[in-house]
Formats: sequence, C-alpha cells, structure tokens
Amino acid sequence: MKKKTLAVLASAVIAAVFATSVEAKTILRMATDVSRDNSQAVGAEHFARLVAEKTNGDVQIKFYPDGTLGSSQAIVSGTRTGNIDIAMIGTVNLGGLAEGFLALDLPFIFKDSAHVYRSLDGKAGAELFAELDKVGLTGLAFFENGFRNITNSRQPIKVPEDVKGLKIRVPQSQTLVKTFEALGANPVPMAYGELYTAMETGAIDSQDHPTSTLYAGKFYEVQKYLSMTHHGYAAVTLVMNSRKFDKLSPEYQQIFLDCAKEAAKFQRELNYTEDQKLLTEMQNAGLEINEDVDLDLFVEATKAVRDEFVKEHGDTVVKLIEADRNL
Repeated sequence: MKKKTLAVLASAVIAAVFATSVEAKTILRMATDVSRDNSQAVGAEHFARLVAEKTNGDVQIKFYPDGTLGSSQAIVSGTRTGNIDIAMIGTVNLGGLAEGFLALDLPFIFKDSAHVYRSLDGKAGAELFAELDKVGLTGLAFFENGFRNITNSRQPIKVPEDVKGLKIRVPQSQTLVKTFEALGANPVPMAYGELYTAMETGAIDSQDHPTSTLYAGKFYEVQKYLSMTHHGYAAVTLVMNSRKFDKLSPEYQQIFLDCAKEAAKFQRELNYTEDQKLLTEMQNAGLEINEDVDLDLFVEATKAVRDEFVKEHGDTVVKLIEADRNL
C-alpha cells in the first residue's frame, strides 16, 4: 500500500513538473515572405529545430512562411515593434533603416561566394549588425538568395555593349537603377508580380534575379538567354527583436547565435545544390546559359556607381568588404 501511495505521489510530482515546464516554454514567432519550399525557409525551419534541441524544448519557434504575416516591409516593421519575434528577410529591405546595407547592392562588390561568406560572417557583417542594434533589431546570421544574373530575349550578354538598350526590370533599388544606366540599359522599376506578363508581351526585354527566384517566377518560359554576370548579390538576414533577444539568458542568447550560424551554413550549401538542379532543369526547358562574360569590362563600366555611393554614404562597409576580397 505504501509503495502504491509513493508511486501515485511520484506520478503526481512528475506530472506537475511536466505541466510547469510546458507552461514555462518560450514560444516565439518567426516570419518570412518566401515560400516554404524555398531554401531560405528550409534554413529557417532548420534554425527553429536546432534551437528547440539545444534548449531541450524550452524555446519553441513557430514559423510563418509564404508572407502569412505580411509583406517584407510589414515583417520588418512587425519585428521592430515585437509583434513578430524573428524575421528572415532580404537585406534590400533594411537599407532604409541601416544605410550600410545599401553597400551590399553595389555592382560587383563581391568577387565570389567565398568572398561573401568571409565578409558577412566577419567584420563587415558585424558592422552591419551593429547598425541594426540602433533600430531595435539584433542580427543573428546571414543566409542567402544568391548572385543576380541577367536574362533577356535578345542575345547572350558577354560585354557591357550587349546590355545597351535593354528594357530591364529592376526592383525599388536606386543602386541597381544606376548600375544598369551605367551599362546603357533602360531600367524600369516594376513589381515582381507584374514581371512575367511584361516579358511575355515584350513590354520588358530583360530582368535580373538569383537562380531560385528566376525559376520560381518561371521567367525561363518567356526569356531565351541567361548570362552569368554575377553583377549583384542578394543577401538574406535572420534578425530578432532586440528586446526579445535581450530577455533571453546569456546561455540562450549564445545558443541562438550558434544555431543561426549553423543554419546559415546549412542553407547556403542547400541553396548551391538546388541552384545547380534548377539551372539544369531550365536549360533542358530551352534556356540558353552563357558563362562567357568579361567581368573586368563590367566592373570598369560600373565603377562610377561605387564612387558615387562612397561620396554619399561613406566607405566603412565597402572597405571592410574589399579587405576580404583576396584572402
């Protein structure tokens, strides 16, 4: 009888402890505007799993992909106010808050992927995240969308002269507008959702996006040539509301940073693998891929864009990125 009573008491204690631990869990909301099957979203979910594992389930991150919690700008705003706890967002959406991020849009600022990772995981990335601290956001890690390349319906692009006269769609980025103007193109700011029809009807000749975005938009159906110009790099950040981050214990703060770094490495490798598959699939569908691009000529043709940027915004981030170019 005594043993039975102890067993009942032990079970009650265990149940009470379990109930308390469940109630004590921290539940955070993480949002992105990309689709769930995109490598960025897969990387975000990997981050959430790692955090749950490393905190023994004490911190749970509920993930909202596909723009469920709003547009990119709404997600940034919501994360600053704390309505959203964590955001995975393209750095193009942060330039208005921390102007150092505008440097990432400069043409040919990065030599290759290795250069990107050295810079964004090093001093340049730390400088950018320090700017975010001032606007209520804590940077956790840099993920990626990838290098931007040009498609068009006219010819392969090998030298700057091949870009002249192209009506090319650009996002709301003054740097990209100036880049294509320097190359002699006619940049046309346009919403992403309008682009397919504009190219299908011939209103637009050309566009530039990383591989996964090119594929997702099915732009290869209405464009004939893809030239690997690598003229720009689309970085992605994992950021957290600073007040929420500061409320974490020092141990958990380090877990978040470590898990973000591990998830970023995972996502970058996945993105590369996926890109190779998508390029092959688009090529099999009839898209002609051209890798014969004289990058030195393009760099020279767009040099004035960087010079103008430095005059207006300073060269702090640019110098940090350049210091990592040939390491």
